[in-house]
Amino acid sequence: MKVKILVLCTYPIDEPRHGGQIRVRKIVDNYRQSGFQVEVAGVLGSDSYLVSDGFEPSPPPEALAKILDNPFLMEDVAIAQLYAKDEKYFNSLAKKIKQVPDIIHIEQPWLFSFAQRYNKEHLRANAKLIYGAQNIEYQLKDAILKPYFSTEQVRLRKEQVKKLEMSAVTGADGVISVSKHDQEWLTKQVQVPVILAPNGVSQWQITAQSIDEANQITQHQKCAFFCASGHPPNVTGFFDLFSDGFGSLDKQQKLIIAGGAGHAIERDERVYQSVNLAASVTIAGIVSDTCLSGLLHIVHCIILPITQGGGTNLKTAEALWSGHHIIATSTAMRGFEGFIEQQGVHIADTPAMFKQQLRRVMQAPPLKLSQQDRASRASVLWEQCLKPLETFIRNLV
Repeated sequence: MKVKILVLCTYPIDEPRHGGQIRVRKIVDNYRQSGFQVEVAGVLGSDSYLVSDGFEPSPPPEALAKILDNPFLMEDVAIAQLYAKDEKYFNSLAKKIKQVPDIIHIEQPWLFSFAQRYNKEHLRANAKLIYGAQNIEYQLKDAILKPYFSTEQVRLRKEQVKKLEMSAVTGADGVISVSKHDQEWLTKQVQVPVILAPNGVSQWQITAQSIDEANQITQHQKCAFFCASGHPPNVTGFFDLFSDGFGSLDKQQKLIIAGGAGHAIERDERVYQSVNLAASVTIAGIVSDTCLSGLLHIVHCIILPITQGGGTNLKTAEALWSGHHIIATSTAMRGFEGFIEQQGVHIADTPAMFKQQLRRVMQAPPLKLSQQDRASRASVLWEQCLKPLETFIRNLV
């Protein structure tokens, strides 16, 4: 009998761009390569996502406002409650599901309560539930909310997230974690299996076109590179480390920012409070995979200015596989601690240290990894990271 898996999430994976989308897409690909029959469904957590088969459209603001008084930065929590409790929305998503699953994999906690109800009412509780933990969500939400709400408001909102998250953790038949840190925390909460399947990276191809596209952005200058989505912690980390004065680059050097973070940084007045920072930054925006592979090939160093959040960072795996100098915070290296002592990996956790490391690295020659170091970095490839999944699934069923 072929095992049938339903994967639920709050973003489409047809053309994955941000870390959550990429992770789910790679998990789905892994399941299918293992011989499992996979269906993907869910709710579009933002109206910026394109329509995707199997997904409910992003709920209108008025629907979310009926669930939470102020859903700002809490849309995921409102969606969780809406699709678990509202008959109209529950039934609408339930109708998207075409096959009878043996396993329901819920990535992040937002659709876990829906899955529990669906399992009970439609499947007679016959399906096993997997919780895919990308972070310790309530801790991450705390950091995201602090700039916008009072201490008491943050506490109340964080408790809502924690309640949802703990319901998913304790209600699952198995849990998938992304870092040893998260795995240790999750294991203390439950008696069910908690496996480690960290975030990884895919090998990319270098072509003449990819180099040409990258050179159009870098203008053949020596560049540092920051690539990230517009997820608030990415932007927060950048300004935590760079907003108070900047003198790390020479006039002939540039800091290239690609991904959604670039547009968010460009629109933020803090980038213009330092003349040197504004003059040093080039906003590449959302780039094609071809262009990204070219940039990862020709830049001199990659920066990972992540100062908050749990889980692991896909861009850290990408930076390690690139073979260039890396300047990272300890937070950015979570899940990749085994590489901290390797040649070319520079750790800095304060603005002064981070900027000093950037200046020093930009004056250094290009990194040349030893064969041993290069071979060890193959462990960050997705096929290695997700290897435990097949056995995990077969054990559950």
